[in-house]
Amino acid sequence: MDAMWSASTIKVIGSGIDDPDFADKLSRLIGDHDVETTSTSTSESGKSTSVSMRQERILPADAIRALPKGTALAFATGLRAAMLDLRPWYLEPGAAELSAASARASKGITERAVAKAAPKQADFDKAA
Repeated sequence: MDAMWSASTIKVIGSGIDDPDFADKLSRLIGDHDVETTSTSTSESGKSTSVSMRQERILPADAIRALPKGTALAFATGLRAAMLDLRPWYLEPGAAELSAASARASKGITERAVAKAAPKQADFDKAA
């Protein structure tokens, strides 16, 4: 799976990531940003304010895990990650045609897989 993931040039990840290691990898891919922190202290000589910068994850792993339904992350080679608002295709005009085409394609894939597995099963039955 890692090899397939690494070889893909465009990746879209939707809600429902429950693997903490994978969510953390995605978080690291998204990256960090600078956060300004202001500190104020008071002493006998007066008030002092200092500003410092620290790095913080743009989207931590727990936020990736909690992506709302209808939201996805897109990763494309050479580009920064993007958060997408998905459009429910099943509510769009032409959804019935898309659904029918999907059902035909799924049926064809299943038929080809069964046909390819059938000779192997026959060989297994002969050996038994």
